[in-house]
Amino acid sequence: MNNVAGQWSSLSNDKALTTKEKLDKLIELNLKQSKSPKKNNKNTKIETDKPFIIIESIFSLDDIYGGIKLSEWDNITQNSIATLFSDETLLKLNKKEFLYFDTETTGLSGGTGTIPFMLGFGYFEDNVFKTKVFILNDISKEDEMLEAVDEFIEEGGFSATITYNGKTYDFPLMETRYILNRKRFPLLKLPHLDFLYPARTIWKNTYQSRKLGYLGDILLGISRDDDIDGSQIPSLYFSYLRTGNFSLIEKVISHNELDLVGLSALVLKSLKYIENINNIDDEGEILGLGDLCEKSLDLIGAEQKYLYLIENCERIEIKEKAIKRLSIIKKKAKLYREAATLWELLENSDDKDSHRELAIYYEHRDRNYLKALDYAKKALEFDLSKHKRDDILKRIKRLKTKISSL
Repeated sequence: MNNVAGQWSSLSNDKALTTKEKLDKLIELNLKQSKSPKKNNKNTKIETDKPFIIIESIFSLDDIYGGIKLSEWDNITQNSIATLFSDETLLKLNKKEFLYFDTETTGLSGGTGTIPFMLGFGYFEDNVFKTKVFILNDISKEDEMLEAVDEFIEEGGFSATITYNGKTYDFPLMETRYILNRKRFPLLKLPHLDFLYPARTIWKNTYQSRKLGYLGDILLGISRDDDIDGSQIPSLYFSYLRTGNFSLIEKVISHNELDLVGLSALVLKSLKYIENINNIDDEGEILGLGDLCEKSLDLIGAEQKYLYLIENCERIEIKEKAIKRLSIIKKKAKLYREAATLWELLENSDDKDSHRELAIYYEHRDRNYLKALDYAKKALEFDLSKHKRDDILKRIKRLKTKISSL
């Protein structure tokens, strides 16, 4: 989708962006010169009569994806990785020993009837990014392919596995296949980092879709013009098994390789966001990063991003969300005066909670009952749950009693 019409069609469905922002994105995308990653394949002899085959490819670390190079992984700090995945144990891991993993399967339903016929692995080695794709030629010989996979993982010395939706799909599926073959899935020994969840947090305020292929195209300029629809993959594989025509699954292999390279580049891009807010172009991404910092308990980082948005953000809805998130941080820290100042910034917004919070603050903290009563009455103008409405009505009654007794 590197043509202008295709890009605009995708962006036009994104309700989170204004028309101007969509046009800016369109210009930015075409300046990226969308392209497919260049690879150098090793001379692999295709033996379709064997139980499985292995396709290995090499990708340069100097190719540019969305303004970044995979070689920039060297500059990333372990602290940023721990923040991204909300896990301090990652501070001790070697980031260049991460293993990227993705499967292609005979269906999406999961269960014992779904077979992962293609297992793709990506990793750094000898100053290049390598992919190693295992393809099952004989379904009855799955155990032989899994033995080869076990040997590869054992020899690789990897420190962690990175997937995209692996916790929900790829890992449970692989565990099932290993159990059926009376084995234990070796990647269970390593920390599992599923990038789907950080990606949803970072880009939820920017893009409607958080699919890996979509993000790779929009954010990295990785072209998928020659890519295939995921729904076609099972039928192509079964046609390949019937005919032995390897060309039927060549695009499936490229699809898998693109996902592995794109995953490493996307994780890298998000880490660069964390390390320097100036690397970020979209205000929605800054808000998402603030949320991500909160989840990893990096409240200083979260506050920094929310304050930046409050002072500089042009998108009103993003600015209001930043104010709301920062007010929650201040309230939890018992900095009630600072929280109240933020709630007052939301007086003219559609926020349902700010007036109620101000009523509580002015009643119990500031002892300004007239002001508390005014905010309580304003809170009733919103569509509230029965519990909150009853609470405010009781508060109004109590405040009137306090005022009359003064």
